[in-house]
Amino acid sequence: MGFAKLAPVLALAFGAAALATAEEAAPAPAAQAEAAPAAEAATPDDTLGPVGHDSQGRPGRIHIVKPGDTLWDISDAYLGTPWVWPSIWTDNTAEVENPHRIYPNERIWISPHEMRKVSDAEADQLLANEPQAAPIEEPMPAAIADPDGPEPVRPRSYYRYGEIQTTGFVTMEELEGAATIIAAPNNRAMLTDHTPVDIGLGQSEVAVGDQLDIFRTGDTVIDPSNGKDMGKITVQLGWLEITSVSEESAIGVIRLSRSEILRGDHVMPRRMRSADIPIGDKPQVEGVIAHTPNKRVQMGQGDVIYLNRGTSEGLEVGSPVEVYEARDMAFDSVRKEQRALADRVLAKAIVVDVYDRTAVAVVTHTNTELNRGFKFRGSDSIAP
Repeated sequence: MGFAKLAPVLALAFGAAALATAEEAAPAPAAQAEAAPAAEAATPDDTLGPVGHDSQGRPGRIHIVKPGDTLWDISDAYLGTPWVWPSIWTDNTAEVENPHRIYPNERIWISPHEMRKVSDAEADQLLANEPQAAPIEEPMPAAIADPDGPEPVRPRSYYRYGEIQTTGFVTMEELEGAATIIAAPNNRAMLTDHTPVDIGLGQSEVAVGDQLDIFRTGDTVIDPSNGKDMGKITVQLGWLEITSVSEESAIGVIRLSRSEILRGDHVMPRRMRSADIPIGDKPQVEGVIAHTPNKRVQMGQGDVIYLNRGTSEGLEVGSPVEVYEARDMAFDSVRKEQRALADRVLAKAIVVDVYDRTAVAVVTHTNTELNRGFKFRGSDSIAP
């Protein structure tokens, strides 16, 4: 399966794989945790575990952990992408100090709906369960599909956007509900992994175990159509986990820092986002480019643009859009009449993050530099 044979015991941080041996459990640096290597593409073969079925008759597989296995690689081998395991991993061993640690010979149940450790008895039951009678109508990775069951619907195409974890946006309403890092040990100026910090959220606002994104605000995004503030661009710095809560504040430990973190940086509930963006259907929407980051007037291929439309207008993660120029009329000298000109498509983009009235899109192809105020609409594809 292409699993990395790096260590017999692997400590896994939510969102990335941090490797450690049984003798030396030193955490991996943030840069290493963010840049986990992509495993080889998985194909259904004898190296994958046997097919079973959950209580609803949905297929999955039982994987027996081998030395060097990581949840990152297991997810890639069985589900076709390493990025989904944090969103479907279930911690069912709360009494264990580190439930994300996996050991050789443990059994893991893997399906498109969940990944979790199971006992030998539960594994036997999953293998004995009968498949559901109705055909499966949801996308099913080829490696998971039951070879004896009905032909599943194949997964849609994906667009990989590796910078999704650092690209951010916060609405004005969300910013009002956020808090900040208010104190740190020894008045330390710059904060890094494993540093405990105090935040301005107390009882009834957070609980032990909650995970919060750490971010810093940037430019304000203003809707060109009405001049209203839509929110602020954010720099996503990392995340922390709450370890204790008092009446008016809480203590959290920084689990991952992507760059320097300072007192005064903001925190809000963590959003799990995948770098694999499923390419969706054409949305029925029209709007304009609301903002280009870093005060750049013009943007190009691979850049991020902010749109003045969101979920309220039908956009979702994966929506393909195109930037276009509307043209008027031209005179046909032979027919002696005005003829309408077709719109000129300037660029294609895909939505990678979306909010109620705003969306963040990545330019996948462009014929020209793009300006704030350019019109966009739904597209059939992200290809030229």
